[in-house]
Amino acid sequence: MKQSALATRAIYMERQKMQSIQYFLTMTIVVLCATIMITIALDFSIGLTQLWNNVAKNKVEVQQVYPQLENVSRQQLLLTATDVKTVSIPAADFAVPLIAHHADIESLELLIQKLPQSRVRTAARRLGIKDKVDGSYQKVGILREQLSTKLKSQPSEVERVLDQVTLKTSTSKQEEFC
Repeated sequence: MKQSALATRAIYMERQKMQSIQYFLTMTIVVLCATIMITIALDFSIGLTQLWNNVAKNKVEVQQVYPQLENVSRQQLLLTATDVKTVSIPAADFAVPLIAHHADIESLELLIQKLPQSRVRTAARRLGIKDKVDGSYQKVGILREQLSTKLKSQPSEVERVLDQVTLKTSTSKQEEFC
């Protein structure tokens, strides 16, 4: 009888030990989940606050990545962590400039320099400037120089194309804010 009572008591003690271990593990999981959820909520609220402040300041943050050529023969682009540069540009710089009937060449030159790469390539293609030579894309700096040269010879045509290109840019930027 004593052996069965001792065996029952040992089984009861083992169950208590297992239940306490299970309770500890359950509480650990709950604490970890709560910590992760709090971290996510905090990160989300900080991101929203920063976005709100940037919209209030009327600034758009643009991240530019400059590739570094490692192997020139294969033209393989590799990015390193030091190549990332964040630039803040006021959103007003992307707005369509008010241009009278005569082209303001200085403001158009400035606009050409501030346009993003995709818009420069689009404007160049519409003006008959090749953005690909021998199967590879020309550098944006070269396209900007060619656009500037074309601006001096055909200001009204370049003005028309830049108006179309910047209209798309300012419309897409406004949609991002809305």
